[in-house]
Amino acid sequence: MKRFAAAAVVLALAAGWWGWGRTRTAAAPAAAQTAPQAVAPAPLEFSAADIVTVTPGPLARNVPITGTLRPVNQTIVKAKVAGELRELQVREGDPVKQGQVLGRIDLTEYQARLAERQAQLVAAESQVSQARRTLDNTTALKDRNFVSQSALDAARSGWEVSVGNRDAVAAQLTLARKAMGDAMLIAPISGVVAERFAQPGEKLPVDGRVLSIVDLSRMEIEAPVPAAEIGSVRIGQSITLKVEGVSQAQIGKIVRIAPATQAGTRSVPVYIAMENRDPSVRAGLFAQGRLAIDQREGVMTVPAAAIRDAGARTFVYAIVADKLVERDVQTGLRDDSRRGGDRVEIVSGVSAGDRIVATNLGRLRVDSPVRILASRAEAGTAPAGSPPSNANR
Repeated sequence: MKRFAAAAVVLALAAGWWGWGRTRTAAAPAAAQTAPQAVAPAPLEFSAADIVTVTPGPLARNVPITGTLRPVNQTIVKAKVAGELRELQVREGDPVKQGQVLGRIDLTEYQARLAERQAQLVAAESQVSQARRTLDNTTALKDRNFVSQSALDAARSGWEVSVGNRDAVAAQLTLARKAMGDAMLIAPISGVVAERFAQPGEKLPVDGRVLSIVDLSRMEIEAPVPAAEIGSVRIGQSITLKVEGVSQAQIGKIVRIAPATQAGTRSVPVYIAMENRDPSVRAGLFAQGRLAIDQREGVMTVPAAAIRDAGARTFVYAIVADKLVERDVQTGLRDDSRRGGDRVEIVSGVSAGDRIVATNLGRLRVDSPVRILASRAEAGTAPAGSPPSNANR
């Protein structure tokens, strides 16, 4: 009886082991099916504006130019004679022509002086005529030995003195006539009245200031250039200038270069002339521009924002086979005159046709797949205010 009971226990244990093995074998495939799969990294999305294709093109090295516009021709109208200012016909902003009468000083004194000199000249000419007749008569008498030689010499001396007196009076008459002319204020150049220093009724001294006239048709700028760059500057070089308050760009040309540096600045002044046909350009306005001192063609350039610095490395992010990679580069000249932003010369590291990330989106994951969105609508981006891509996520 005990033997049969032990056999039953053995059979039960064997059956349980066999069932547990079948259950484990059956559960293994199910567990394999439910195990988590490795997730592929999400692609980096860039907008079309984030990517630029490297192409050879022109590159310029520029020197910034700043200065204040001043007229090449300007003058101060001064009183050439003393007197009361009777008339002044122009005010600030009025255009004037060369030779135009601008005003006059009281002529009463100068008219009287002119009449006096004219009368003196008539008397002096009469004395010359009388002295001449005396000399002729004395000469005739001397030829007949009726008078002495001393009488003839006295007659000749009297005539010469009268001629000298006449010439002196004639010179004084010329000065009187000039004073009459100087009492009229005449515009020496064509231009615009900039300032009026005197008013009618004022007593003016000789050389008293009356008006300031500026000619705005030709302007000039004095601008400093670093001494290290002056060797590349040439007379006749053109430069585009932006004048404050004036929408239209102006073209200037270098006409003079100073022979020495300015004390304390180590810069050399250059003078830029500008033909002005814009009535909105005025003297004293601030102007700035960039003078190209080195022009190259066929240079590989990238936007300055694409250059990344990492310690001793300089690199750009490039897209190769739809993956993001780093390209170490060597940079050269920098062109900061482009409207679309600064461009930097790439001496080595990229080739024509390479696609690089043109904007600074922070640190990006290298070897990540890349997807370029053609437009916001096609990319299904969020409304305004949301990030344009997940490139830096």
